[in-house]
Amino acid sequence: MADGRGLVQWLQRREIAVYPRGWLQVWLLTLVVVANLIHSYEGQLGPVVPLLVPALHLSLNAYGYIVAATTVVSGAAAVAAGPWIDRYGRTAFVIGGTVVTALAVLAMALVHTAAAFVVVRVILAIGYGVAYPATSGLVRDFTPRVGRALGFGLWTLGPVGADFLAAWVAGWSLPLFHDAWQSQFVIMGGFCLVTGLVVAAFIRDLSPALRSQVVRDRREAEEADRRARQTPTVMAHPRLVFRAWHVWALAVGQNLFLLIYFFTTAFGPLYLVQVFHYPPAVAAQIASTFWLADLGALILIGWVSDRARLRKPFSMAGVVGMTIFMYFWIHLIGQRPAPSVMVLYTSLQGVLLALGYGPWMALYSETLEDIHPSLVGTGWAISGLVVFVVAALADALTFPVVGRIGYAGWLTVCWIGIVVYGVVLLVVPGAWRHAGRAAGEVEPKAVGWPSQQP
Repeated sequence: MADGRGLVQWLQRREIAVYPRGWLQVWLLTLVVVANLIHSYEGQLGPVVPLLVPALHLSLNAYGYIVAATTVVSGAAAVAAGPWIDRYGRTAFVIGGTVVTALAVLAMALVHTAAAFVVVRVILAIGYGVAYPATSGLVRDFTPRVGRALGFGLWTLGPVGADFLAAWVAGWSLPLFHDAWQSQFVIMGGFCLVTGLVVAAFIRDLSPALRSQVVRDRREAEEADRRARQTPTVMAHPRLVFRAWHVWALAVGQNLFLLIYFFTTAFGPLYLVQVFHYPPAVAAQIASTFWLADLGALILIGWVSDRARLRKPFSMAGVVGMTIFMYFWIHLIGQRPAPSVMVLYTSLQGVLLALGYGPWMALYSETLEDIHPSLVGTGWAISGLVVFVVAALADALTFPVVGRIGYAGWLTVCWIGIVVYGVVLLVVPGAWRHAGRAAGEVEPKAVGWPSQQP
């Protein structure tokens, strides 16, 4: 790494060699959640798209292509960083990405041309792409399997909380600044820079030996400490994850399920403005209720999933619920629902998406541990590649599809994605009922990777 042994030794001094318990675990998870919130908030453009696009003299198609291209950059950054994150720990990538992207957000307020917008978006995309596997790996590091779904439910305070925060801040502050879109980036950048420095001061990594242990519940924490002291650290080769078909199937399937989420994230307020003719501030406020309902449901469903020690039945319930919901959501187009009615629809959508997504995160993390616990960061990098590529394709195709067959046509594409994920759940490994061990647990494969560099 840059700056040689000095930086490596500094990072090693920040490692902890005892599995975190009690308030230390809560504190470390809180820092991870805040770090994820910062990285997610830094890229939120949805609430200001109706104002930003005409200000930069962009068409909706051109804006969609820019968002799509920079999102692919995030995927490339994620998959490139994954093995390094497993090798050297997560926090260096979290800290560096946080500061750089916060400065890029502040620079966004100075953007006046499409070219400058693209440059800043690329910087933001790299930071977010690296942060995705790093923060996901930290959640796994700091939570045993019984507690993993709740941990990831809290992790979603990042992407979901950022969407809610951006919509809520825009809803009350845009009128104060006379709809000046630059105001949102000043608020966003200042908040992220100050908060990011606090995270950088306190966040820590597990030691490599401890990261290589599988901890199923709190009772195994002491045993994990003992194994970490007595067992040499073995790094498995990333090919174990890259060659696992069910890892790719879970990643692709879940992100097809999330096509409607990507649409809501990128274009939700714009959709409400164009189709239902709400003012931008009202649309932002309606969108904020979606994220709030989704976030609350992710935490509650994660807790229930942990208590039941099951993932697939909960995720399948989300698939069934969203399949039914999409029929009514599509047929709402052309009607004139009151804002209060739309709040109910968007809140229900948020809950059902949480039901499908929350338990999947724990299932995916446990699947990676079963392959080899030292490759969790690489596995989440695969998820990052898929999520960013699928989101990019969705962003690029949304308005061409809408231009040909309307919003109902694109929502039908999202509907098909939900059904495809249901099929994936039926064929990948994982338990449908609790039978002793947590779903899909097997002994990890021990294939060494002698090289000290990814």
